[in-house]
Amino acid sequence: MNPDRGTDRSRRRLLKAGIGLAALSLFPTAARADQNWQTFKRRFIVDGRRVIDSGNNNVSHSESQGWGLLFAQSYDDKESFGRIWDWTSRSLQRGDGLFSWRWSPNTSDPVPDKNNAADGDILIAWALMRAAAKWNEPRWLQPSRRIQSAVLERLAVDFQGRLILLPGLQGFARGNRYVVNLSYYVWPAIHDFAEGAGDRGKWRRLEADGLWLCDNAAFGDYKLPPDWLLVGQHAFRVADDWKPYFGFDAIRIPLYLAWHNQASRLGRFVTAWRTPRFAGRPPAWINLDDGSVAPYPSSGGYAAVAAVTRFVADEFKGTVPVAAIGDDDDYYSASLKLLSNLAGQEAPRAKRS
Repeated sequence: MNPDRGTDRSRRRLLKAGIGLAALSLFPTAARADQNWQTFKRRFIVDGRRVIDSGNNNVSHSESQGWGLLFAQSYDDKESFGRIWDWTSRSLQRGDGLFSWRWSPNTSDPVPDKNNAADGDILIAWALMRAAAKWNEPRWLQPSRRIQSAVLERLAVDFQGRLILLPGLQGFARGNRYVVNLSYYVWPAIHDFAEGAGDRGKWRRLEADGLWLCDNAAFGDYKLPPDWLLVGQHAFRVADDWKPYFGFDAIRIPLYLAWHNQASRLGRFVTAWRTPRFAGRPPAWINLDDGSVAPYPSSGGYAAVAAVTRFVADEFKGTVPVAAIGDDDDYYSASLKLLSNLAGQEAPRAKRS
């Protein structure tokens, strides 16, 4: 028997079970031994289970666990994937299927704040979905679907005919307005969910309405989206409780758009970064009110995001950009580099909305 035929049948079964086509894209074999992943594991994963934020007292987040799962899946490290998922499900998952957003090793109660973060929930569900397809492990589909359903049920809010993703279950409603974090929209994940076995129509609405929000969130000289957006009845503005920055959060917006092959939506980011003032590298933050920028340089992870954004915006001309993790990269910079590398590999195969 040709073993490839059995693999094909398994993949077809998973497709029928609800795995999106984009989730089946396999990272090149050479990347399985990629030094970046080995370095990331050595520096940022404790006991092979808990992904630490080295720039924030070594706490862990649902985001960091989601990224860790995604990296393990993409680099074909099934053992690490299983260990990270076991810790995540035991330590962070709530009764409703979502995940507490933060775990601290330095407090008597490591999870004092039980609120969730939508991006962590989505990343974990997506990694499980991809892992089920890649390794023919249908047992990971059920928890992925449960998380997906909880996101739609608890975090997707109808507002004036649009479906909006709340950043978390608590704390983001302002009367008849909502605070939104556009970097929490992990576009390739949402698109895969919209092709899966769950509520496809609702995921498609969330995708389309989220892209509309992103298109219309344009502030300052460069018409960029802020880290935190306030969506009201008649206008958008930067959320009151946060600084008016395109910065630490918003840098992920062009990254996820590029990963989803949204070339037509990347122009404003590339145009801003190509100005002589920035010389191709995003500053750590741009103040969208007065145009001032951070007095310190951005990390190498920002440069990796800029490179993959240009690569997709330029219709994949040239070679795929690949960033290497260096000794000066903290957890966030290293994560942005690995995410950008994956986006560069997968974007050419992604479907456009």
